[in-house]
Amino acid sequence: MTEEFAGLRVTDVAFDDDFILLTLADGRRTRQPLRWAPALFEATAEQRAHWVATADGLGVNWPALLPPRKEGVVDIPNQVWDDRYEAAMARLKDAGWTLDALSDEDQQLVALWRMEADINNGGFMQFLCNWGDPTCQLALRALQAMGAVQTHAILAGMRGLLDRLEDDPAVATLPDVFDAMTEQELQALDDLDDAYYACTERLARPGLTHFGPEPV
Repeated sequence: MTEEFAGLRVTDVAFDDDFILLTLADGRRTRQPLRWAPALFEATAEQRAHWVATADGLGVNWPALLPPRKEGVVDIPNQVWDDRYEAAMARLKDAGWTLDALSDEDQQLVALWRMEADINNGGFMQFLCNWGDPTCQLALRALQAMGAVQTHAILAGMRGLLDRLEDDPAVATLPDVFDAMTEQELQALDDLDDAYYACTERLARPGLTHFGPEPV
């Protein structure tokens, strides 16, 4: 088990009506919606009680209900990373949605959350048009610092397609970018969107290694 994640080992698993409730070695608690694992949602309390930790302790399987996964049906670092995002977004809300009011670390986390949410929903241009280039640059900086090489390369490629348009008088607003791009550039953007969707690089572990989990 990676020593830096020792505190994230699962020590107890419980349930309420809507969530899998996880207690970790460092005392933190996290949870995963039951609806993400329908077999567990439909299982009895006795069946749910027969959980098994993964070899590194960072995941949970229910072998009698679901095929075991190396990282677990419940992947603890993924949940803790989601908690990190959620806490940063809560601080953004408390700051009146003013990104500059946050710490640099939280600004990067918000940028990553927005990147994942928007590109997965509607592609790079949705992300860029919703939040602008400063947020894109924050996400690029965070990905580079985390060592998320594949995701950084894809996002940098997307942003690089716009370099020649920065001084184009026809581009008064970000949505104008579509009209200013060539067919080849639009196709390249579609290809990069597809590469993003197909990328198997997960951000949770490099993100937690760089930023750390939310303090208990």
